[in-house]
Order: sequence, then structure tokens, then C-alpha cells
Amino acid sequence: MKKYLISWDLRRIVYFVGGLFFILLAVKDQVWWMGLIGLYYAGMAVFKLGCASGNCAIPLSAKK
Repeated sequence: MKKYLISWDLRRIVYFVGGLFFILLAVKDQVWWMGLIGLYYAGMAVFKLGCASGNCAIPLSAKK
């Protein structure tokens, strides 16, 4: 568990907190489609998928 929590960077934390916010808001207001959006973003952070794993960055090319 400790090894899993150490690999979290700022982007994964923001995705998780944002997803949690949407989930809680959806439950409070009973807007269930918004809960799906929250699950998507929280899932990206928890399972390290998509941009939450840092794969969306454009690599810098080295000058020759």
C-alpha cells in the first residue's frame, strides 16, 4: 500500500480530488450523470490511466 501511495504526483491528486468532488456533488444533488463523470476522473487517478499517468505530455526532442 505504501509503494502505491508514493507514486502519486500532483496531477493524480488533482484528478482524484476533482472526481471525488463530482461524485459527492452528484449524490448531494441527485444528478447521477455527474457521478459518472466523477467516477471517470477518480478512476483515472486510482488506476493510473490516461493523463493521470503522465502520458499526455509531449516529450521534448533533443537537438542534434
